[in-house]
Amino acid sequence: MKIENFQSQVCVCAASTNLTCTKGRAEMGLNMKHNILVCYKSTTGFTKRYAEMISGETGCTLMNSRDVTARIISQYDTIVFGGRLHAGVIDGLKKIRKLITKSGGKTFVVFATGAMPLEAEETIQQMWENNLTPEELRQIPHFYMPGGLCYEKMPLPDKIMMKAFASVMKRQLRHKENKTPMEQSFEENISTSYDISSKEYVKPLVSFLKDRK
Repeated sequence: MKIENFQSQVCVCAASTNLTCTKGRAEMGLNMKHNILVCYKSTTGFTKRYAEMISGETGCTLMNSRDVTARIISQYDTIVFGGRLHAGVIDGLKKIRKLITKSGGKTFVVFATGAMPLEAEETIQQMWENNLTPEELRQIPHFYMPGGLCYEKMPLPDKIMMKAFASVMKRQLRHKENKTPMEQSFEENISTSYDISSKEYVKPLVSFLKDRK
């Protein structure tokens, strides 16, 4: 074999090997990055904001839950779903739960956003018990993130319901003695829009996801 031909073949093989390795590294990085899907259902923006924070901190794929299908879920090992609390129910959880059941074998993580501060521990615990079965409470990592109220972005039926609820609660609290700090804050803020969201509230969930990666 001529030296020129030999050198040419060596160069081709080296280039091919380098391309394969580069492709392998790229695919490995892609798999690491897209191993986790963060999806959300948001109405007034708090849940979307938290989902974007989580995705930004971890590099995970971010999707609106309306675009999520069982086929998409099957491509990921871990599914994180976030939804607002609407009349005590995590909005959108039922749909995602069904899709995950179809796909099977997924790590499922849930976060809920609402108007309650973290100090409302008993109310938050009751909320989880109303939304997750006892088995799910043991198996599904779940996180609560305070958001707030945004009357300007609420659908009209929700706005009417919240205004009526606020009126009733303020009437009940008006003559109550020895109000707790949380009750005082609730009475002052429930009638107007407010924002108590913070990047600090995503840290426990982000830490959990980074440990998995």
